[in-house]
Amino acid sequence: MAREGYRGGSEKYDFSFTSISRIFLLFFVPFTAYSIALLPCFVSFLFVYPLFSFSKILHIFLFPFFITAEFLFFIFCESIIPGIFIKMFGIRCEEGEHELSIKDKNFFMLALHAMLYRPPLMLLSIFKLLPLRMLFLRLSGLKIGKTSLISGTEIIYDPYITEIGEQTLLGGFVKIAGHVVENKLFIKKVKIGNNCIIGADSLIFPGAIIEDDVVVGAKSLVLKNQLLEKGKIYGGIPAKEIGRK
Repeated sequence: MAREGYRGGSEKYDFSFTSISRIFLLFFVPFTAYSIALLPCFVSFLFVYPLFSFSKILHIFLFPFFITAEFLFFIFCESIIPGIFIKMFGIRCEEGEHELSIKDKNFFMLALHAMLYRPPLMLLSIFKLLPLRMLFLRLSGLKIGKTSLISGTEIIYDPYITEIGEQTLLGGFVKIAGHVVENKLFIKKVKIGNNCIIGADSLIFPGAIIEDDVVVGAKSLVLKNQLLEKGKIYGGIPAKEIGRK
């Protein structure tokens, strides 16, 4: 049941066609994407498995390699197919303030994007396949320079409104959020310039602009709409200027 714009007091449930259909899509679209992603793995297993004869030592030796290859193929498919769904169907939100209701298109898109984006991201966080992770992030809308580096443990919650320049490094467990929930859903682009270093465990909120040649110290908090000026070093909670490069 969909709750429409709950603001306290008695709970209000919305049984409109729009709400019910969107709740259905929140489950149907990811289910379809992940099912399609399983098909290549299933077909390849059906074709290759009968070729093994376990009465032969060589086949017994090769079988674990086949299983490992199938598992890597599974990770690839379960990452790329959801990413293609996100890109092909334009599953993204618009900047601005939006209602906390399934009837709001951007709230719905945020939820649908999370259903397609978060599970593969968690999978790629366990298995550090950085080229595949980068490909998945780009399919999901991230704009990042070819010479920039990620740690494989960073979390970019809203890649479609995140821009990262060239020769920039994101440290371990950095979190970048393009949205935050206050009284409404607030969405705004996060922009990180060229030649920046974002220290481990830092948190960057929506609307933050980090100009070129900026260093953000570990465990720093960059506030909503905060501007970090070019060539400076920032640190702390919230991030404040502590020096120059």
